[in-house]
Amino acid sequence: MRGEKPVFALVLVLLLAAAGGGMFIAWSQKGSAKKFLGVLEEVTIRSSQKAIKEQERELLEEKVSQRPSYCLPLKLKVLVESNPWVVGWLKIDDTNIDYPVVQNKEDNEWFLHRDIYGEESYPGSIYLDSWHDMEDKGLHVIYGHRMKDGTMFKDISRFMDMDYLNRHKRIQVWTKKQRIRLEPVCCYTGAADGSYRSPIASRDELEAFLFEKTGCPVSSDNVFVFITCSYEQKDGRCYLICKEVKV
Repeated sequence: MRGEKPVFALVLVLLLAAAGGGMFIAWSQKGSAKKFLGVLEEVTIRSSQKAIKEQERELLEEKVSQRPSYCLPLKLKVLVESNPWVVGWLKIDDTNIDYPVVQNKEDNEWFLHRDIYGEESYPGSIYLDSWHDMEDKGLHVIYGHRMKDGTMFKDISRFMDMDYLNRHKRIQVWTKKQRIRLEPVCCYTGAADGSYRSPIASRDELEAFLFEKTGCPVSSDNVFVFITCSYEQKDGRCYLICKEVKV
């Protein structure tokens, strides 16, 4: 029996060791599983966050794609909706020129002494030549009176001074469909010239026409000419030539 005690003790030690090993393995497995679940949870959270950001990005892109590329300025939108004669708006920064542009395609002198609603008014309106189209490329002529009180197109004559011209480069025209950025090229006075009414669309023809009139090279397929009275000669006119600036 004495010989059996060491054997029994050895067996007991082995059993305890096996049990301990099993407990250690179970604890390790439990720890590993817990760690794995933690990693899984973190991955899930990150994936969810990424999915949410991706969804937000897609929604933003969709929203941007549906956004109109051009929005009418509010003051022009109100006029366009209520007045079919209104075709745009002209603004020259740091001048008094900030007016709606009207057009009567049947009578080019209709707005000479009428306001934008067609009511008699000596100062008239700022108006586009009846043969031209604001939305098309080419030549556009816009007229306005040279009023002594500084309104309408009085400031156009000031562009005869090159320093003034160089300090007033920001000119914008809003139409029903687009905003057109312009910069002045040259300004001169001369006799009233009906040839400016010609609807010129070809770039080569337009550049040749303007070079013949001004002696200045004007490289553009879209030109606006603002015309007002000049008192330097009988029936004289002041011509401000502006070209579109691509942005």
